[in-house]
Amino acid sequence: MKENNVLDFLRAQQSGYLSGEDISQKLKVSRSAVWKEIQSLRGLGYEIEAQPHWGYRLAGIPDKLFADEISHALGTKFIGRRIISYDSLDSTNDAAFGLGEHGAKEGACVFSEFQKKGRGRLGRSWASPKGKNLILSVLLRPLFSPSEVSKITLMTAVSTVKAIKTLTGKTLGIKWPNDIYFKDKKAGGILTEMSAELDRVNFVVVGIGVNVNSSPKELPPGSISLKEVTGKEISRISFAQELLRQIEKDYLKLKNRDAANLEKEWEDFSLTSGKRVVATVLGRRIQGYATGIDKEGALWIRRDNGLQERIFAGDIEHLRPAHE
Repeated sequence: MKENNVLDFLRAQQSGYLSGEDISQKLKVSRSAVWKEIQSLRGLGYEIEAQPHWGYRLAGIPDKLFADEISHALGTKFIGRRIISYDSLDSTNDAAFGLGEHGAKEGACVFSEFQKKGRGRLGRSWASPKGKNLILSVLLRPLFSPSEVSKITLMTAVSTVKAIKTLTGKTLGIKWPNDIYFKDKKAGGILTEMSAELDRVNFVVVGIGVNVNSSPKELPPGSISLKEVTGKEISRISFAQELLRQIEKDYLKLKNRDAANLEKEWEDFSLTSGKRVVATVLGRRIQGYATGIDKEGALWIRRDNGLQERIFAGDIEHLRPAHE
């Protein structure tokens, strides 16, 4: 939705009503034009009350990922300063990747209510019912080598967990390297893709999907939504805003090489460290105990023969201890 001056006037009127005549005079348009815009906003899902002699009042906003709503009072310096929102598209990562190839500035974001070809890591699909969850991609341009990009995945996972905690009071965890879990059920995931040369990154696209207001029957087995975790509906606009603010804070730490606290957080939130795991890396299976995540974002695994292995990417399966 494009910037809307009528909507801005209604937002600015914190309480009470604003007359159509006042709006028309300030915007220098006819009363009829104001009324048509009010009708258009109602058609988009805005609750606008009208009272004779009093005027109009904004009573509620729709739970839709309109760029204008996400941008309103966002307060970030560069993350989300440009937002493009779709009702439906193939993939937010593909759309953000296209922005990167055409020179878009760092911090541009793509949101969508639905993805036709949503995907996760290792070619897996990402299924999400329309209008229930949060689906977005963020364009970043870090001065990193390709080997450092794995840190962005973990950073984004940490930012997501912190945003959820701020909004709901619930602490979720990270299954290394990119999944957000509540207990043993998946609530979200991160997909990081990049355009790079041998020694430097051109840009990175970070895709984020979080199950927000879906019901259990709308999600794949083994998944959970924030609505199930908290027992109440979550404002997707508020969540999107908090997430973008948190990503900016954490990304600046990473860019400025001041990430000591961030590195501690991805270990603190880790559901993988201390677990017996099987890691599949390029077809090779590594079984043992995950002993921790280092400052580069790599997972250390102590194999059963005592040897330590360090991996930057892979498919991780948590195993139950033998006595269970």
